[in-house]
Amino acid sequence: MIARAIARERMWFDGALADADEIAVRPFTHALHYGSGVFEGIRAYETSRGTGVFRLRDHLKRFFVSAEVYGLNIPYDIKTLTTAIFDTLQANGFTSGYIRPLAYFGEKGISLAPAFNCPTHVLVALKPLSGSLLGEAEGVRVTMSPWQKTSSRSMPSTVKACGHYMNSILALQDAQRRGFDEAILLNDRGDVAEGTGENIFVVKNGRLRTNDASADVLEGITQDSVVQLARDRGIDVEIGRITPADLFEADEIFLTGTAAEVMPILRIDDYALPSARPVTTQLQHAYVQAVRGADPRRADWVEYAR
Repeated sequence: MIARAIARERMWFDGALADADEIAVRPFTHALHYGSGVFEGIRAYETSRGTGVFRLRDHLKRFFVSAEVYGLNIPYDIKTLTTAIFDTLQANGFTSGYIRPLAYFGEKGISLAPAFNCPTHVLVALKPLSGSLLGEAEGVRVTMSPWQKTSSRSMPSTVKACGHYMNSILALQDAQRRGFDEAILLNDRGDVAEGTGENIFVVKNGRLRTNDASADVLEGITQDSVVQLARDRGIDVEIGRITPADLFEADEIFLTGTAAEVMPILRIDDYALPSARPVTTQLQHAYVQAVRGADPRRADWVEYAR
């Protein structure tokens, strides 16, 4: 949502706010050719105290960890990027929306080892987003993807890097061509990994199960939030392996992600999940409260402009 009409889009780029149309990407920018960048997806929500950003510090900590893995040298600290995010929200008149910090290798040669010669650029960009990126429907229809989730022995699943998402692009485009909303990918052991941009939770007999990095998944901040919210409410949570059989024996299944929020799965291919989703519904409500600073047990998850 945008609080007021804006004449021009503003982004924070390499230390200062700039008009989006004035930010140029050079033709041989390394990230453009090789996907050599890292990013975060963060949400701002309207709250009773004004614009609040959900788990901002946790997102930025992961941003720096991801950058370090690929040798990106971010010349700013978390405090500076926090200020940059709130400045960008204010400059664009956003009271809520999707925030995308991105660090990437720029132009200097075409070597596959950019850390030794390419500069690091950092930007903060915004997109309007209300509700779930997966839509306002009651839930989503998913398919078991023919594409395998990339092994962490090839690319580290704990890193949120640009090039890693080529795997997700293949899976999601295939799913949508076949009439589905989302895809579920299996890892190279045949276990459930994740959606194309979301973690997976299975509910059986009132208990939750989700997986971790050992399944070659990005350990999501929304995933962690839901685990904690569930335990706050006395719901048992197991962290471990999920098999395809677990999906088809589940009482409820839902996806979690910053953009997706908490989204029920209605069908997997031709299999319809039960229509009653009491645990999912409870956690959807809990998440909506938490991201808006309305859960006193998790009030420290929301950060406001100073």
